[in-house]
Amino acid sequence: MTTPLDAASLVVELLSWIGLGLGIPLLVAGYVRRLAFSGWTETMAVIVARHPIPDAPGDDVDEPHVFRWLGDDGHLYELPADTEETAHLVEGDDVTVFVNPRRPEQARTDPAHREGHLLRLLGYIFAGVGVVSVVLSIVIAVIE
Repeated sequence: MTTPLDAASLVVELLSWIGLGLGIPLLVAGYVRRLAFSGWTETMAVIVARHPIPDAPGDDVDEPHVFRWLGDDGHLYELPADTEETAHLVEGDDVTVFVNPRRPEQARTDPAHREGHLLRLLGYIFAGVGVVSVVLSIVIAVIE
């Protein structure tokens, strides 16, 4: 005869498999992604007015401002100031950018160490549910 404790045991075991089965890979993926972006260096950039080149191929006239920074190699780089962090800035304002040291033309305005944050958060939630479910399944086994 099936008791409510048997049904609870089945549900808890299913939650433990799902929680640990999804949580651990999500945690690993989140930390690997964070590690991949951990070497980006912080530097300062300046918002400047964009001066489009007439009839240049791929010239985007919709972006009125760009931010420019000086790379470690001595070259000047620029990207469109179309991010959330640069939307309210005007010409002459400084902005903190994070630059890829291997490819100095790649930059971002949000901190690179936050990369993979959602994966880690979901991983902790799923792994937490899995661990609690394992503990509950042990308690249910002792009670039976």
